[in-house]
Amino acid sequence: MPLKPKDPRVLSGRRVAARHALVRGRPLDEPTPNRTRSVATLCIDIGGTGIKMIVLDPRGRPISERARMLTPHPAKPAAVLEVIRSMLPAQPRFDRVSVGFPGVVIDGVVHTAANLGPRYWKLYPLERELTTLTRVPVRVINDADLQGYGVIEGRGVEMVLTLGTGLGSAIYIDGRLVPNLELGHHPFKKGKTYEERVMDAELKRIGKKHWTTRVLEALAQVTLTFSPRIIHLGGGNVTHLRGSLPKNVRTFTNVDGMTGGIRLWQS
Repeated sequence: MPLKPKDPRVLSGRRVAARHALVRGRPLDEPTPNRTRSVATLCIDIGGTGIKMIVLDPRGRPISERARMLTPHPAKPAAVLEVIRSMLPAQPRFDRVSVGFPGVVIDGVVHTAANLGPRYWKLYPLERELTTLTRVPVRVINDADLQGYGVIEGRGVEMVLTLGTGLGSAIYIDGRLVPNLELGHHPFKKGKTYEERVMDAELKRIGKKHWTTRVLEALAQVTLTFSPRIIHLGGGNVTHLRGSLPKNVRTFTNVDGMTGGIRLWQS
């Protein structure tokens, strides 16, 4: 059966929205001020396997269904932007864009992109290009950093790990992001990095049982290294885990993580 925490705490979209409302000092059901009621945010998650997008209202509630298309291969910037361009007409009106990108992003410029093709993306001005494409303000950060904004509680040390094509990671201290952690590319075990041990290709190669063991080993090492109060565990492969999770681990969905696109504009 799919792995679940001993104390099930899978975050729903409404719980995320409620927590964000409380952070802003306003109950969830209190009317939003007129000046922000109409602001809609298009959140885009660029992954090694798929490109996802959803439009959210000011309180992080979906206005549209999550859309997804396969990431092109090779994933050159022009090809990725063309996929995004093709997805835009189906989206409702939006006023700004938040983008999560799988690599190091500094001031909207891509510095690394291990799972998309480093030679294609180095120093690519993604934020500027997407601003030109969408004609609205755009902010681009690391994908795990963005998803973390959607699920953290803002208290103590919190970590975010995402299990997908690779391994995304983020760390927050009292709600403040330490950007571009990229723990997945750090050495871990048997001469391999964290990502090389738990990436999607390894899940397919060794199966769910042995892959789950590797994920639990990584969680244990992360706990020893960073002493996080909570580890938020997400990504498309989180549903393939088996057994029980440690008590300090909470799982979240991709949609929950994409609500981080709202908090990105508040940071």
